[in-house]
Amino acid sequence: MSNHLVTKTHCATGLQTISRRIVMSWILGGVYCGIIWLVFAKLKLMRLSLPLAIILASVGPGLIVVLLFCAQYFHPYTKQAIVIAQIDPITAQLSTNGRVKEVFVSPNVPIQAGDVLFTVDPIPYENAVEVAKAGLEQAKQNVQLSESTVELSRATLVRAKADLTYATNDRDRYQKLRESGGASQDELERAVTLFQQSDAALTQAEQSLKQAGISVGVAKAKQTQAETTLANAEYDLQQTTVKAPADGYVTNLQVHPGMLLGPATGPVMSFIRDTDERQKGVVVAVFVEKNFLRIRTDQYAELAMDAYPGEILTGRVLNSINVSGKGQLVAGGMVPTDLADGKPTQFAVRIQLDDVDSYPLPGGAQGQAAVYTGDVQIAGIPIMFLIRANSWMNYLF
Repeated sequence: MSNHLVTKTHCATGLQTISRRIVMSWILGGVYCGIIWLVFAKLKLMRLSLPLAIILASVGPGLIVVLLFCAQYFHPYTKQAIVIAQIDPITAQLSTNGRVKEVFVSPNVPIQAGDVLFTVDPIPYENAVEVAKAGLEQAKQNVQLSESTVELSRATLVRAKADLTYATNDRDRYQKLRESGGASQDELERAVTLFQQSDAALTQAEQSLKQAGISVGVAKAKQTQAETTLANAEYDLQQTTVKAPADGYVTNLQVHPGMLLGPATGPVMSFIRDTDERQKGVVVAVFVEKNFLRIRTDQYAELAMDAYPGEILTGRVLNSINVSGKGQLVAGGMVPTDLADGKPTQFAVRIQLDDVDSYPLPGGAQGQAAVYTGDVQIAGIPIMFLIRANSWMNYLF
């Protein structure tokens, strides 16, 4: 269906171009014939001979064809010019569902940046914040408890090392006494047993200290997680109050008290921003690639907007967008095919009006545009005539 519509659009564009050329040919031919009639028949400034008539009949149409060719090539013209508005889709960025409590705005009424658009019942989100705060406090206490366990394990390790040193010395002393007959076998065995117990206690103390260190890391990780949970809960609470992102007004208002909003809910209203100074008086015109590259920044342009029939708005080329959707490939697992469909590619050009205040243009306003490149300037006359004629035709159609 979409390909069929695109084909119909291109066909319609081609027919409009052909009809425009035919009309211009008839107009220029009529003007040429009128000049001949005026010079040779009405005013009789010259005598019309057969050789002269042959020259006029052959050279004149040829000049008209050349003029039309230069006009349509050196001075781009389009019937696709539009004013683009900045529109923000508004929704509540909530991670859980909530019900709208109150709506503070009305459609198409000007508001300022920061004004409250609507609110969501904050009670569940306030409770979530309190729960998150309690969880964070518990996590902090667990960190303190784990750190105190580390200190206790370190003290135990120091004591175990001292006990092992004492037991080692005692064992060595009894071994020497036993060799000299100054100690019994039972006393030596008790000293050896004490040494083994002290060595095992040291190993256990080292493991306990290591485990306590791991517990501290786990406790700190849980504290970080609790802090993140609290931050998310506070963010959700902030999102229960939805404010205007800029000066402008709301339209397509689809939100009402009691409405359930959540992560899966789409935009509930459209926010139309006031046009900033950078976008004020900017019209986007679309030209075919045949003569798009002849357009340069600061070239003179004329526009015939439907909102101002009979008037020509002058301006300058602000910049051009040197890319089209046809030049973009979508990432996928298949190798692209049919990259070029043979249809003319269209490119956008931004035109800045000279008199912005006298001709306010709402978003979506359409019209026609012509850019005069400066090459073969006389060929711009038919384009000037054409755009003015179409501007006057806006009174009828």
